[in-house]
Amino acid sequence: MPVFASVALIRRNGATVYKPPRKERSATETQARKSAARFWCGHIADPDVLLKVVLVSAAGPLIQIAERAAAGGRDQPWVSYQLHASEAVKQPQVAACLSELGIDPDAAPPLLPDTLEINGVIYRREI
Repeated sequence: MPVFASVALIRRNGATVYKPPRKERSATETQARKSAARFWCGHIADPDVLLKVVLVSAAGPLIQIAERAAAGGRDQPWVSYQLHASEAVKQPQVAACLSELGIDPDAAPPLLPDTLEINGVIYRREI
């Protein structure tokens, strides 16, 4: 069963902060998204304002991130993207989710280059 972690970005006193992450125990990404959105929408108290819900999971060296913005009380569609573990830790809320999941970004293998040149022959990676 895949493991997910979610975090909420909130506006508090004019600054953007995040709540501590929580694990989502769901069988699929869709269930984890719904669970995270329900939980964070119900656990934000005044005067805080929910800005975004972020869902994080890991698949090898790639970190899958899904975000859903809440603008003016209306939920926006989920936006999904992947980052390498070394790039994902640059976002503090994603780094907190990775530590909640027990993932060490330093242990991930390095990114593969898009092109290699070996003995004058250029090899290109299919993307």
